[in-house]
Amino acid sequence: MFRSIALLTLLLQAMPAAAAQLRVEGTRFFLDVAPGRALASEQLTGAVFDMVTPEGIAARVRIDGTSIAADNSKVLLHDLKVEGDDGQWRPMCDADAQGRRAAFPMAGRWDGQKFLAEKDKWFLTCTSGSQAKCRLWGYDPWGVGPRGTPLLDHYRACQHLVRADYDGRGTAHTRDGTGIDVWDDIGVQAPDTVNDPTFLFEAGWAPDGAVCVAKTRWAALLPLSTLLASAPRLKAAPCDPAEARRRGGLIFNRSRVER
Repeated sequence: MFRSIALLTLLLQAMPAAAAQLRVEGTRFFLDVAPGRALASEQLTGAVFDMVTPEGIAARVRIDGTSIAADNSKVLLHDLKVEGDDGQWRPMCDADAQGRRAAFPMAGRWDGQKFLAEKDKWFLTCTSGSQAKCRLWGYDPWGVGPRGTPLLDHYRACQHLVRADYDGRGTAHTRDGTGIDVWDDIGVQAPDTVNDPTFLFEAGWAPDGAVCVAKTRWAALLPLSTLLASAPRLKAAPCDPAEARRRGGLIFNRSRVER
């Protein structure tokens, strides 16, 4: 499907599930209140819990409601508010391309650049950020694709794609609202812009970044010549989907031609 990319991500890293007295399955919270009895996110409206950001900043978060994501029925969106120093509750997330200020939990953690599949940790991610976008697009790092393919590496590759982090060093080279078309060979996403001349092939992506780059998303932010000079492994003549597959690309994208 056609997408708009927003860079902003608000990510709160939780304490271990036992300490937080919450656990996460899929994109839902579960609060164990008695042996064999748990309250799910839908039953926790109004609940307040304490969290700590990766920077060590304490935050109080309140669940103000939940809803199924229109673009992925397997994702439960949460309306989350954060308490300010003045005691006022404000949305945790900035609006995404659809105007949603929503978030959801996911099991696992981040080491600063890479998603780690650790079930005793969890984090919150806003739908305006790459962590949530890739899950909404169907790349569930804990799941499998329509053909039984584990999706962990596809999820990791998607993180680099969303941010245009070509060399995998964690630096983004894109702008809010940039149109991209994403697809793969495992049946999760299909291309939409094959016959659209306003979109050109950009790159193939693997868990550690791009495998080859045909064009950068925004030449004004990062000229292709500059990228290839600093990361010559990304050069190919030509870099197209076939070459990207040969090099181990898992997902691919086109981006709109700059005007």
